Amino acid sequence: MGSIATYITDKAAKKEQTPAEWIQKNLQNLERCRTVSHIARYTNPDVAISVHDTSQPVGQGYLTTTDMTAEDDLIVNGGAAYMAFASFLVGKFSQKETAEEQKADLAAKTAWQYFREDSPFIRKEIESLGVEYEPLREKILKIRPQEVPQMTDTRLRQVYFPTGEDDYHLLTVIPPVSMMFSLTEQVETASRSQRRCRDKKSEHYGESYFIFPDITRAAFGGSQPQNMSCRNTSLGVDILPSQPPILSGRKIKLPKRNFFSDSLYWRRFSDTLSDLDALFRDQRHNLAMRKRREDIILDFVEAILYEANRLQILPAGWSKETELSDEQATWLDEAYGRQRQADTDWIWPVCLDFSRWLVNAYGRFCGIEKRKEISLSNAELHSFASTLESVLKQEVREG
Repeated sequence: MGSIATYITDKAAKKEQTPAEWIQKNLQNLERCRTVSHIARYTNPDVAISVHDTSQPVGQGYLTTTDMTAEDDLIVNGGAAYMAFASFLVGKFSQKETAEEQKADLAAKTAWQYFREDSPFIRKEIESLGVEYEPLREKILKIRPQEVPQMTDTRLRQVYFPTGEDDYHLLTVIPPVSMMFSLTEQVETASRSQRRCRDKKSEHYGESYFIFPDITRAAFGGSQPQNMSCRNTSLGVDILPSQPPILSGRKIKLPKRNFFSDSLYWRRFSDTLSDLDALFRDQRHNLAMRKRREDIILDFVEAILYEANRLQILPAGWSKETELSDEQATWLDEAYGRQRQADTDWIWPVCLDFSRWLVNAYGRFCGIEKRKEISLSNAELHSFASTLESVLKQEVREG
């Protein structure tokens, strides 16, 4: 059973109905549905004005609801009691098999889109419930757009826009919800993509992704968000910052004696150290646990490489004013860039410095958390060092 069939079956079961009975009972409410692109309730919840924009695209650099691909919303006359089928239509469904795959599916569409496209997927889902597909689709495609209202509402904000000496247009601000939800979907899709690209267990790990910083989440409708529209939920919509970002340069603190102890504050790694401590206390010793330990050490390595790369792009020669070891200076100072590539004798001493720092950080963590520190042997130290060694050698080969 696919995602659509499962959704309808669950809804029907809650009403002690068969899927066919649930569809038939709620299908009669389609006459109450209207497609809309602008809804005034988002400005004032007591106003019933809404509009379906049918204007032609401007195509002159302006962002309008007709110049972008945006899914319309649905409103239902009579309120939430008649909204069950409309909510199904605007809900997103995946064609993937498992629940985990469905949750991560970036290509999921609304049932409404599947019906309009006459998708084989939704035909199969509907017919699996013992419901005739074609008559159902025909009724759904007859949902009418909302007509343009003949007058505004005094509870809305009015703008008198002069068009001549004694003439004006009375403009009413009606939020373009189709555009609002389109933006929200783009942001959420980008967030899911970001999680996949940063998940080491994902096949997309390491791929490029987009980040939308400083997002504001605005919720509408209070305890009854469904009364605003079918697509509105208690999660609300995402709003991008309206002001230019304030960028400030981040001062890099140069290490004086030891890169690891000077540049890597151990408290910053408290969560990762906690994971490492839990692993040390686990009595199991198998391949899965060794792989888990490797992943945790790689989390440290990722942060280390970030800080090291910041130092490597500084003007060459900065390490001459420090007391860094020759090996660390070779690694971090671009003045030794050619030497770094030609002679890799510096790598293992740097990796041992990392192991010592990690063991010291673990000891401090246990002290603060009042946990008995697990004693580590030279074998563990060399294992930590080997993990960083393989990464640094790969960087040299690719450099």
